[in-house]
Amino acid sequence: MSGTTAYFLYAIFAIGGAGICFALPRAGRSTRTAGTILALAALALLLVLMAAKGIGQEYPVFFYLFSAVALATAGRVITHPRPVYSALYFVLLVVAVAFLLVLQRAEFLAVALIIIYAGAILVTYAFVIMLAQQAGAAAYDIRSREPFWAVLAGFVTMGAVAGQIDHLPDAALPPAEDQIRLAQAPVQADPAGPDENIGNTEAVGRSLLTTYVITLEVAGVLLLVAIVGAIAIVRKRVPADEVAGEEKPLGQIGKEVPPF
Repeated sequence: MSGTTAYFLYAIFAIGGAGICFALPRAGRSTRTAGTILALAALALLLVLMAAKGIGQEYPVFFYLFSAVALATAGRVITHPRPVYSALYFVLLVVAVAFLLVLQRAEFLAVALIIIYAGAILVTYAFVIMLAQQAGAAAYDIRSREPFWAVLAGFVTMGAVAGQIDHLPDAALPPAEDQIRLAQAPVQADPAGPDENIGNTEAVGRSLLTTYVITLEVAGVLLLVAIVGAIAIVRKRVPADEVAGEEKPLGQIGKEVPPF
């Protein structure tokens, strides 16, 4: 990544961060419209930069579509004033990221992401929020706390991650001449047989049930213990006085019926 591209990327981060800061809930005059315009402009510029750098050229339409959906829904997760809708936007974010993982041939991770997060954890969060939310909006939903410093911390984090792209190890990739020679070489049959040509999901399953089988079983036991402990903690304990009831003199027992 050249210096010009890095500065252009930092400018996009700055515009998007300003849009998120303005779109966050705040008391007084709302600046959500200006924040939405800035965030959409940053999203468009980021997609243009990725297209110019040839990112996602294998599936350009789906990659850019799901990338835009993921970035837009991630912004709505932290800018929507109602927690229930934030959780639902988070579900849509997880689905978009799962599609991107499928494009990268990580099918097992995509399905696990859908089942664990969108299918279990986030649905539980949505029900908990709806059942526990009080009448009226809470103060922290009406007004964001320290939006500028929060967005600044996110900008610094994104800048630090983007600045390390040039320092990633590329020793696993062969030189350009070797890539051309490998592409022009005739395809030979695999001597190991078809059993070795396994997919992503089967490879993960073999690894879990062979190399990490003990770790997998220990994790299952820990989850079982956690479930039993949670049931024991939340179980309602009725005091002995309420069970026994008030003592009544002989002859009165059975003659009085408490009102419903």
